[in-house]
Amino acid sequence: MAYRDMREFLAMLENEGQLKRVHSPIRVDRGHSELDGVMRLLHERRGPALIMDNLVGETAPRVPLVFNPFGTRERTAMTVGAKTWFEAKSRVADLLNDPGRWHAPVVVDRSQATCKDVIIRGDDISLDRDLPVVWYGKEGPSYICNAVSVTRDPETGERNVGWYRYAQYFNASHPLGGTYTEEQVKRRLAGFVWWNPPMNHIGLHFSKAVKQGRPLQVALAAMADPAVHAAAATGLPYGVDEFEFAGGLRESPVELVRCETVDLEVPAHAEWVIEGELIPGEPSTIGPHGNPGGYYDKVLWLPEMRVNCITRRRDPMWYTTQEMVPPFDHVYMALLPVEAEVFSDLKRKIPEVKDVAASPNLGFVVQLSVDGAAKPHAEFGKYILHAVWGSAGRWGRTAKMVVVVGPDVDPYDWNSIEWAIMTRVQPHSDTIINRSGQAYLLDPSPPRSEQGIPVMSEQIGIDATIKIPERFKEYPESANADPALVRELAARLQRELE
Repeated sequence: MAYRDMREFLAMLENEGQLKRVHSPIRVDRGHSELDGVMRLLHERRGPALIMDNLVGETAPRVPLVFNPFGTRERTAMTVGAKTWFEAKSRVADLLNDPGRWHAPVVVDRSQATCKDVIIRGDDISLDRDLPVVWYGKEGPSYICNAVSVTRDPETGERNVGWYRYAQYFNASHPLGGTYTEEQVKRRLAGFVWWNPPMNHIGLHFSKAVKQGRPLQVALAAMADPAVHAAAATGLPYGVDEFEFAGGLRESPVELVRCETVDLEVPAHAEWVIEGELIPGEPSTIGPHGNPGGYYDKVLWLPEMRVNCITRRRDPMWYTTQEMVPPFDHVYMALLPVEAEVFSDLKRKIPEVKDVAASPNLGFVVQLSVDGAAKPHAEFGKYILHAVWGSAGRWGRTAKMVVVVGPDVDPYDWNSIEWAIMTRVQPHSDTIINRSGQAYLLDPSPPRSEQGIPVMSEQIGIDATIKIPERFKEYPESANADPALVRELAARLQRELE
């Protein structure tokens, strides 16, 4: 199913009872924001998406705040037109292995682009006035977390579309006690561009631009079609166009429009577009920042973006989220491509792989369709562990903890996984410690680089399969109810048990 834009997706959620409108006042100003509390409340109750229109302390009044649209596996599956999580993941995984089903984007005339309703250029821009600014918890600046970044390789011209954050300077505190200039407040952002060393594709683009001694053109498209956001979060090979992959996800081409001040194209029906350039030179110091591991990064050093143009809809909305102790809103939007990326690579090479699941904390579980004597060879579980760390894309190689289980273990239920570990694993014999793995960028536990991010990390793999033939010729049968009987009883006793 193709959504023309984010609004069609939100309308579908509302029609399905998955989105509610909140008119009660909610504080969003720095030092008093209630948004992190709203996020935790929603996730404790598996609550709906929200549109909030009574924001106290917002710098751009009358801009509704979209909140928690991707806050469950079910809603995230809906972004690619699927009814279940496994269906969505399988679709994404199969599509990754079949570029013939992708669709190249099409460029439309600016008169057809709703993101061009309002255009603000050059010295008329004041980011503290022209963009919404809302805060979470103890974060120092406010962060733009709703935009995909479009850049081109300075050498080859190949496009990259990635989902990266940007810090806003208005009313921000400096983590080292410094101050920000009026120019930074009105015309600049700080981008999560890991370029020294390059640790994401926009970082590689910027690294090349720095070596050439020139800025890197960039355009941020906020609140595009959700398929574009899913594609931007997927670890495609370097040089592959995410807009083409998004076209495959939505089963029709993504409509793009040319930017006003940079030689780039962006989704024509985004809510906002922010055009500018990443500037070589001294990085900006920002923080604290709530990260997806559930900790505040105290200090980060990020390149600055000089903003040259803002275009937007006439009546725009603004999506926001905080990265905090999981689960939180877009953790599930992240998990869909994370799981699908590893799943697509493993099942293409290893037919015994039944599923790959990642927890909101990014613990990976690989479920096999066979176990015990039916495994293809001894130590097959350890073979799978190495296959995850050597899989295509960016996520498998950063998997800090991987567990391999058999078909009788639910890879989404950590009680079931723990049972397999406690009854099928000997800690020394059935684990692998990799001391030279690639780090997950915002893990606070490894040593840090000059940009404030880890580069290398230790990893642990646990083979929780039945150890036939490794240690035994037979294994005790598990004492459990037949799942079919449980489902039948649930249907029969539903009224009495409600």
